[in-house]
Amino acid sequence: MHKLTYYRRIQLSFLLFIILPILAVSVFSYTLLKQNMIEKFQLSNSSMLNVIAGEIERTIDDVTFASHYIVNDTGLRASLDNFADTGRINTYTDYTRFMKIKDSFSLITSKPLNNSIRMYLVNRAGFVISPDSENLTAMSGRLDQLLAKVDPFRPAVLQWLGLVKDEADGKGTYYIARVIGGGAAQPYTSVLLIAIRTSYFEQLLSRVEFGSPALFDGSGVRIAGGPDMALQPEKTPDAKLRLETVLDKTDWTLVYETSEEALTGQISRAFYTGIGLVLLFTLLFSVISLFFAKRLHSPIRKLQRVARQFTMGNRDMRLDIVGKDDIAELGSSFNLMLDEIEVLIANIEQEQEQKRVIELEALFMQIRPHFLINTLNSIKCSLILNNDQLHSSVIDSLMGLLRAYLKVSEPSTLEEECRLLGYYADIMNVRNEMELQLEFGLTPDLEKFAVPKLVLQPLVENAIVHGLVDRENPRIALSASREQGIVTIIIADNGWGMEEELLVALNRQLNDPESEEYAAYRRVGLRNVIQRLRLTFGPAAAMELCTNAQGGISAVLSIPEPDR
Repeated sequence: MHKLTYYRRIQLSFLLFIILPILAVSVFSYTLLKQNMIEKFQLSNSSMLNVIAGEIERTIDDVTFASHYIVNDTGLRASLDNFADTGRINTYTDYTRFMKIKDSFSLITSKPLNNSIRMYLVNRAGFVISPDSENLTAMSGRLDQLLAKVDPFRPAVLQWLGLVKDEADGKGTYYIARVIGGGAAQPYTSVLLIAIRTSYFEQLLSRVEFGSPALFDGSGVRIAGGPDMALQPEKTPDAKLRLETVLDKTDWTLVYETSEEALTGQISRAFYTGIGLVLLFTLLFSVISLFFAKRLHSPIRKLQRVARQFTMGNRDMRLDIVGKDDIAELGSSFNLMLDEIEVLIANIEQEQEQKRVIELEALFMQIRPHFLINTLNSIKCSLILNNDQLHSSVIDSLMGLLRAYLKVSEPSTLEEECRLLGYYADIMNVRNEMELQLEFGLTPDLEKFAVPKLVLQPLVENAIVHGLVDRENPRIALSASREQGIVTIIIADNGWGMEEELLVALNRQLNDPESEEYAAYRRVGLRNVIQRLRLTFGPAAAMELCTNAQGGISAVLSIPEPDR
């Protein structure tokens, strides 16, 4: 599986944090804009339909008003009664009645009617009167068809006769009738026919610039509007936006319908085009960012290569520093870290070599003590048989020391070290014919403090050999204390002391292992003490020689207490 590197993850996260918010905002904006647009469009078209419906209702009101005026005008009613059975104008009287009816009719219809709405008066004999000088041939041709639909016994209401197609132009005319006179088994005197051309409705509906409006009568017959529309639409897979308005004063229904795709198609195309451009520019940005990311990641790859080579053993490998940016600063710190690691490795190797040498020396020393212990044990038995208690106890002390030499690599305690120092003092008293006083001042909490075995014996030996020989009342005091995590052990003698300059030089030689003086120092015992302490407790362990109040020398050991 391809490894997803750190800078690849950063790049991918960066792209996701840009693309996802853009896509989310785009989709949310598109949805919100689409919904808002549909709501505003529905509100706008609903208002438009209400305006059209209001205008149609005003036209119906005007027609109704004209019909009521004709019915209620007593003079015109009387003229219509006198002209009811006139089939044609034969006399002057007929002509006078005709003109009187026509003038009144023209006056009544002049206000409410427009060019698309016509009114006709038809008497019982089928004589047609128009308010204008109009060719009535077409009207006469469909008169029988229209009168057949009129109910003569309903004079009080407008009768909707329906749509009549015109063969000449293929359009139609909607007719409304009202019976004048008659009722209650009396014959009517005339019929008022109101003709409304469908072009009138088409003109009203043409104000709707978007979508398909249509006008239906009470029976569901389309009066005007979209030919593919129906009052009861069929369910189609395409989403439709549909509005309906029922005219209050008629049983007509005004319907508006459009597809959601036609309404939101442009904004959808703009949205998809925008998304496509976002993805295209994202792809372009990804390609460009790959190039720049590769260049930016180059120092990190070099850093990885140097680290890998260093771990494989090539300790001379270092990073080439170019520039002064953050990567260059990181590279400098990395090189400094490698230098420090190399120094630490060298120190550890040196310490391990020192431990190996010390362990070998201890191993070589074990060969002789085994033989000596067996020999001394035989001598001790012989002395006991001869009642020589003095030399027998000295041999006991010598054997105790030899057994400690055999276990020099094992840890010891301050209490055990004090006992071994007592053995050593017994032997030195017999050897040098002196009465050495050895004093111990240990607190109970430090008796079990762990130290390397026989680490204090070289200090006591150095005090006896270089300070207490031929000294009256020789004395060595050992004390130990603990303060702030540091255990201090002081071995003080009352010997001849040492000049201050020599003492300072000796401390400098012992405490600076890197100096040439340290390498040339010949007192193996003291150097072995400080080496063993530092190998056990770390480089913070220290030893200092100083002059004490009795004029002798005090060896002060400072040991950091190990973490528990």
